[in-house]
Amino acid sequence: MAYSTTRFSAQFAYRLIDSLQTFLEASTATALAEIDSSLTDFKDYRTPTPIVLNFPALFISTGGVVMEQSDDDSHIKSQTEFYIDIAVDGKDAYTLQRTILKYVLAVDRILRTMTVADLITAVSSTVSEPIWEVTEHQFGLLREQDTIYRIDARIILVVQMLER
Repeated sequence: MAYSTTRFSAQFAYRLIDSLQTFLEASTATALAEIDSSLTDFKDYRTPTPIVLNFPALFISTGGVVMEQSDDDSHIKSQTEFYIDIAVDGKDAYTLQRTILKYVLAVDRILRTMTVADLITAVSSTVSEPIWEVTEHQFGLLREQDTIYRIDARIILVVQMLER
């Protein structure tokens, strides 16, 4: 039997990732300037941080989606984990450690000020209002190559939503 019309309109992480990307790109310059006017906005939002060449950089990916389908098949609850990866470089390890903390702080503040309208276009009979929270800040090891230091960080954002 071939694929036919799906019984659910659920889009899971796909419904959220572009809105999250757009909101972060629109908000980072202001949030960074509020913390430290010498911080530059992210130069790259589209390259995974392990291979990025332009710093500072931010990349959003999906860590996974846990789903729970209702017994009567009327809806699906989902919990999506997003990874917001940040990479910075510099010439001084001491300063760089403080710099990555400032970038993480700025992005965390942005995520905590996001509204439902920023994340999804509308609440409807097919999608409920999402709830989200930042659950972790993770920091990578300081690396050095040719007297340039680099450090990465990851913010984990969890979004819960009910879709039909």
